[in-house]
Amino acid sequence: MDKPGDQRQGRTLAPRARPEIHRKVGKLLHRLSLPRGARVLDVPLGPGAMAEKLLQEGFAVWGADLDLAQSDGIAPAIGREHADLNGALPFADQFFDLVLSLEGIEHLENPFHFLRELARVCRPGGYLLLSTPNICNLEERLNFLVRGAFYRYIPAGEYAKHGSGFDHQNLMTWVEIRQLLDWNGFSPVGLFRDKIKWRQLAFLGPLGLLLWAFGRLQSEARREKYRWRETESGPLLFGGSTLIVLAKKEGKRVE
Repeated sequence: MDKPGDQRQGRTLAPRARPEIHRKVGKLLHRLSLPRGARVLDVPLGPGAMAEKLLQEGFAVWGADLDLAQSDGIAPAIGREHADLNGALPFADQFFDLVLSLEGIEHLENPFHFLRELARVCRPGGYLLLSTPNICNLEERLNFLVRGAFYRYIPAGEYAKHGSGFDHQNLMTWVEIRQLLDWNGFSPVGLFRDKIKWRQLAFLGPLGLLLWAFGRLQSEARREKYRWRETESGPLLFGGSTLIVLAKKEGKRVE
């Protein structure tokens, strides 16, 4: 697969994901210290705001999306590929140094297959940056207690009108995400929140401390079974609206 040739900077675009997500991801990218020219995949591409930011950071950037019209006009140096993210990604095995997916996996009918594809195109020793709504924070846990659901009911007529991917069809808990990472050769490096929700911290802090204390009373086997050490951590229990996951692909990088 050829590297995109035109390296001019693209115009500034408003991100579809919330700005605080992009700001946090930008900080994490600097922590990774990837070399200039590293191959990065942004999927779903959306309007291309993150892809252009990556290009300006000196990376070789590709993006894939079902609707490429929304990214018309972005820098031609960004390789754009049409793809249904419920199917195969049009990229070679182990091609990318970093695979980035912001606010995408919860929109897919088949998140299991999507993670397998991200793992396939990521090089051993490469990284995955994934963001998705945090349904494990205290606020969402209480909402589930009241509603009995993490999200609204989507009628068949609405699905038929808008098609797959238009809404949150597959919200996932951390345990489910953790399983997918493990099954596909990714080791978590860190969990991060998009922002601190101060009202949640102030009003639900005592409940969080109670849950934390309850978890400490459980056996090590039970804590491991439910990944309690991770689910009671600050970014999850007292997290913002979005959970950001940084993971590394296992295996030795081959130059």
